[in-house]
Amino acid sequence: MERLDKVSAFLEFDRARGGYVEPPARMDAVRERLFDVIHTYNPGVIVKAGLGGGRLLIEMVENSEAYIVVVEPSLDAVNGFLESCQAPVRERVRFINGDFHDFPIDYYKADLLVCVDCLDIFDSSRSLDEFKRALQFDGILFLCTVVLENEDADGVYDEYMHAVFPLHNDYYLEDDLKTFLELKDFRFIKGSVLKFEKNLKTETAYFGEHFENLAGPEVFALLERHREPMGRLYAMDNELLIREPYMIGCFMRNKPS
Repeated sequence: MERLDKVSAFLEFDRARGGYVEPPARMDAVRERLFDVIHTYNPGVIVKAGLGGGRLLIEMVENSEAYIVVVEPSLDAVNGFLESCQAPVRERVRFINGDFHDFPIDYYKADLLVCVDCLDIFDSSRSLDEFKRALQFDGILFLCTVVLENEDADGVYDEYMHAVFPLHNDYYLEDDLKTFLELKDFRFIKGSVLKFEKNLKTETAYFGEHFENLAGPEVFALLERHREPMGRLYAMDNELLIREPYMIGCFMRNKPS
């Protein structure tokens, strides 16, 4: 199975459960900041990279007069959402089945591009190049993603994520993500890193439902080996609860010199 097929299969699995992309625990914070951006910049065209669970998209329709396009790799996820959503949403939103690495949006079409919880599933460099191409000059990228603590230079949390989630690409250190986006011609406008509680036992079991070859005991042995840095950096306790850093950032595409 090609990687994109595997990504699509996982996104369909996750859309029905809401455990990884746009989980409810983070949505109040994402929603508040996204609608602040929409009301501040009043975009005419919004492109959403990834359908997610669909609830955030519905609220975007309800809170904006913009023309909205969703690029979603999983056609099954799109069809499932269309079967369940109300007619006004179907009428307002255009869905495109496509890959973030070959983003099916023309040059300079988007005033606002929204990417929530999907960047680490794809090649971030290729995806950001495509997002930049699709955005107007001075267009806004609204990006939400887990980041590593700046002191986690060895990537101990990334090591856990690779063990439980085979499709995961590396997270960035908080400061490195901003630097990387600057190199991609996106300047930081505003944003913050929030901490959300996560249960790694629950998450390991969640991924194990989809990736059947996941070896739980080996994952827990890995966490035990990294107990000291995971406790120091992510406040991991004996129940494997952590405080996960999550960046909600607003970036503007630079005009060429």
